Amino acid sequence: MFASDVLGCTNGSLSRSRCLGELACVHPILRHGLALPLLAACGSPAGSAEEGDTGTTAFSSTDPDSTDGMLPEADGATDSTDTGDVATEGEADHGWVLVWSDEFDGDAIDQLRWEHEVDCWGGGNAEQQCYVAGDDTSFVRDGRLHIVAIAEPTSGAAVNGDDPAYDPNDTSVTLPYRSARLRTRDLGDWRFGRIEVRARLPRGQGTWPAIWMLPSAQAYGGWAASGEIDIMEAVNLEVGGENRVYGTLHYGSYWPQNVHSGLEYTLPGGALPSDDFHDYAIEWEHGEIRWYVDDHHFATQRQDGWYSLHDDGTGQLVVGEGAAPFDQHFHLILNLAVGGAWAGNVNDGGIDASAFPQTLEIEYVRVYECSVDPESGHGCETIGDDAVLVPGHPAPG
Repeated sequence: MFASDVLGCTNGSLSRSRCLGELACVHPILRHGLALPLLAACGSPAGSAEEGDTGTTAFSSTDPDSTDGMLPEADGATDSTDTGDVATEGEADHGWVLVWSDEFDGDAIDQLRWEHEVDCWGGGNAEQQCYVAGDDTSFVRDGRLHIVAIAEPTSGAAVNGDDPAYDPNDTSVTLPYRSARLRTRDLGDWRFGRIEVRARLPRGQGTWPAIWMLPSAQAYGGWAASGEIDIMEAVNLEVGGENRVYGTLHYGSYWPQNVHSGLEYTLPGGALPSDDFHDYAIEWEHGEIRWYVDDHHFATQRQDGWYSLHDDGTGQLVVGEGAAPFDQHFHLILNLAVGGAWAGNVNDGGIDASAFPQTLEIEYVRVYECSVDPESGHGCETIGDDAVLVPGHPAPG
């Protein structure tokens, strides 16, 4: 039963994840509120919850490793040490109100927040891992979610779970690695807001960690006409000095007529994202998406630099109106891929089996809405002085 079926819930009520055993109300920012338990039965409305240069490089192509020149330097990042802070749902900061979070303070992955994807499909990128739901590839320990890629042949389904041909008993594909991919679809789906994830990234040739979002309903059809928001990706960290993270949008029309654009970022002083925890975030409002690392705003993309070219239902391709495709509900995905079209073809190339196992560690995931205007997300902007406006790809004539 979805939370919207619960009698007595009101659309405007904020909810508190720590109130165990209660059903959830639907908050305006959520399409489904199953992961947000009802406040009323919980009592109070507030729960408990190196100096140096940086580099940013814009890209706008079909290959995220293809970049144009260096762009303006960014300010220093905030201290990356663990403060132990726990977010409180309903707590406001500069107009942002926390509406969904996972602090990973239990002893197991919360099934009301996360769904495992299980397949050996390869992500459409010739990746070399099977995604499984095993205890050795995804688990909560010491207040952190661990997603582990392991070098061991694993068999599973040839297509992903959203394919009509998917059979969970299919073991027709065997790949040399296994890992995990978790998503919030139908458990947490958002349109506009601030999504923030604190993570320490894996290292080594062939690693490809990602914190990203996909549309929950694909209102404009298949990838990438309905869009993709990459909050953070990195490949092959520490190989040959590799220390970049990327923020990217995918859009345009159906593959292979898709395009993408984004920006790379390096931490101050050449610090490595694999050495410590850092905050990776976007602020998403109608017509604009901004990227942040440790609260440093380094990139912005706007609707005049993205588009959706999709079938209008009659077989005619049309350009979506307004901010399409980034005007729909999206869900969050956390995964660690191995190899594939990107990680396997840059830096030293291929996969260094001796580097594994490798772990993507997540300290928390927090989702906020803008209390000034929840319907559009406008009014809570955190704007940096030297953020780069990425030109993107305007809609075709």
